[in-house]
Amino acid sequence: MASVIDDVTNNGLNNIQLNYMSDPTTRSSSSSAAKKPPTLDSILRLCGDLGLYQFIHIFFLNLISMSAGMVAFYYVFGAADLNHRCQLPSSVWPNDVHYQAFNQTHENLITAYIPKDKDGKWDKCMRYTTNNRSRTLVNCPNGWAYDRSVFGYTFTEEADLVCRHEPKKSWVSTLMQSGGFSLVIIGSLGDKFGRRRTTIITTVLLFILCIITQIFMQWIPMSVNTRFALLLVNQLISGLTVSTYSMAFILMLELTSAAHTSLVGNTALISFTIGEAILTLFAYLTLDWQKLKWATTVFIGLVLPYLYFIPETPLYLYSKRQYTALETILRRIATVNKRKEIDWYPSYEELVCNQSLVELNIETKTSFRKEVRQLFSHKSSLIKLLITCFLGFTTYMLYYEISYDLEVINISPYLGVLIGAVVEAIGYISGSALIVTRLGRKGTFAIMMSLTAVCILIIPFIVKHNAIGTILVAQLGKYAVSGAIAVSWIFIPELFQTSIRSTANGLFITFSHLGAIIAPVINTSISDEYLPITFYVSSALAVIVLLLTMILPETKDRTMDDEQD
Repeated sequence: MASVIDDVTNNGLNNIQLNYMSDPTTRSSSSSAAKKPPTLDSILRLCGDLGLYQFIHIFFLNLISMSAGMVAFYYVFGAADLNHRCQLPSSVWPNDVHYQAFNQTHENLITAYIPKDKDGKWDKCMRYTTNNRSRTLVNCPNGWAYDRSVFGYTFTEEADLVCRHEPKKSWVSTLMQSGGFSLVIIGSLGDKFGRRRTTIITTVLLFILCIITQIFMQWIPMSVNTRFALLLVNQLISGLTVSTYSMAFILMLELTSAAHTSLVGNTALISFTIGEAILTLFAYLTLDWQKLKWATTVFIGLVLPYLYFIPETPLYLYSKRQYTALETILRRIATVNKRKEIDWYPSYEELVCNQSLVELNIETKTSFRKEVRQLFSHKSSLIKLLITCFLGFTTYMLYYEISYDLEVINISPYLGVLIGAVVEAIGYISGSALIVTRLGRKGTFAIMMSLTAVCILIIPFIVKHNAIGTILVAQLGKYAVSGAIAVSWIFIPELFQTSIRSTANGLFITFSHLGAIIAPVINTSISDEYLPITFYVSSALAVIVLLLTMILPETKDRTMDDEQD
């Protein structure tokens, strides 16, 4: 069979059309297709848009999704907020490094030297100089004794990130979130050089740099401050998982047709929560911040052998007019999914033949730089981009603001993370299920965002009066905002054409992580007296985002190979 690709490559468009129309079988199909010409989305369905081929790659790509969930919650256990108190004077009790009392004598001394706070617990940052009546309070001159019964040995203990040094502990999370800003560049690289190549390079770079920094932290003698600096560098590098997660997400969406983007995207979001659960298990088993860091990095390494087999997406190849590679990947999909060539190849020939001479002429093809420039200069595209960036910023800020309030739950932190992961997963499933109904993307987002706004508005009114009610409302709010996030992660890539999709999605996720960084800063820097105001403002932002989203076009019945305006 003469390949249409060879003709296209040689710019023989007229010959292709003559050969195409001279074939009676093709000619008859052409007359029927005149009413509805084939699209790449329809050809993907003919090749098998959710078969064995997609299941294999979705499984391995979701290892990247799981690793992103693990990295995102490492700080919860690696730099945990654990119980601590001042050590007793060495002359009274030498080597007082354990939080709990050994015996009655030890407990009596602790009671004599350590004051109690308003909740009846030992003060975390002060002790008396002596145990007589003329004693004065001092700031832990001998250091601190830490409780290892819950989290084991954490970096909080190693670097004494408590009391006046406690703000430094937030850097462990902030640096990881800041690593997500790399997606501004990596997203553009994904559009220019392909999803496959960008994912491979980013994942390998992430793994190698994490291994190097952890070897230095584990086996090279250094001061605590130097080790802290290296941990921050490691966390910044680990933030590259945000980029690999985003690229894997786009890759999965583009391996299937528009009929299954909701289902496929939902598997990635659920895998993220599975990563949270896996990290919780590792933290429970290791009880050591360095061992937990190694476990996370080794898990990232599990995906390395698969990188050799990772495919480029048909949508990307089509947008770049790489028809030879496109035919190869379509044939591979059809073969694995047990589809015959006659089922899809005639439609593929027709698709290529229907391309205009301008699209096939490489000299008139729009460059990537020009396409990105048009993204920022074209009014409608710029409005969509600004709204999506604001949407990402607000949803993630609300997510972390609600999660911050759930810290009041008086249960095991391991169980707390697992409950949060389950609630989050249910929200993702609900959001992904509703967007395929008549509600569509916009209707589902409106419902989830409205519920989020209501929950956030209620919390400051009940937080001081009903702890259980606060927890229930906050969990409902987390469910709703998780559903809104699920919708946005599928909705946003569908808004932009393939050639700039990764760039636009990268900006969306970058602003999302900016919101994730700002949320805890607001909660820790504003006094309790004015904290309710932040909830009112957040609720108002949720309403504004909801209204702005109504400006965006609905994408429920739009295929991802459509050229957006």
